[in-house]
Amino acid sequence: MKKALLCVGNELRGDDGVAIAVGRLVEQHLPEWKVFFGYDTPENEFAALRAYEPDVIVVVDAMSGFKEDKIEFLDLSDERTYVYSTHNLPTPILLSYLRDICTKTIFLGIAVLLENVLHFSEGLSTSAQNSALKALDKIKEFDTILDQ
Repeated sequence: MKKALLCVGNELRGDDGVAIAVGRLVEQHLPEWKVFFGYDTPENEFAALRAYEPDVIVVVDAMSGFKEDKIEFLDLSDERTYVYSTHNLPTPILLSYLRDICTKTIFLGIAVLLENVLHFSEGLSTSAQNSALKALDKIKEFDTILDQ
């Protein structure tokens, strides 16, 4: 099974880079996953994703409006659902485009504090670093389910 992880975020905006950190962890610990770093413009990875032809795509991104430390796979198949994002392309719209590439596309949201993404700063807070590790564990659990 071909598994893809699309990481969305900006490392120069503090905790907004948490998904990029998750991607690096997945590269280290789950080599059977192909990681695509979309940064601020995940749509730039669409051609590479299409060429890879994955069986499943997990999109990981920071989200706000939830309790900090919440890390959840969310069903955003209803395009009216809105997840607060710091990016120009709303997450449900991004997922709808990706579902044209791979029908099994799911969103993994990592809650961060809004004040930790509103300004330019390099590096993740301790909370976001811990959340990246927890997100890796969630992906490992998901990977086990996929392999069954």
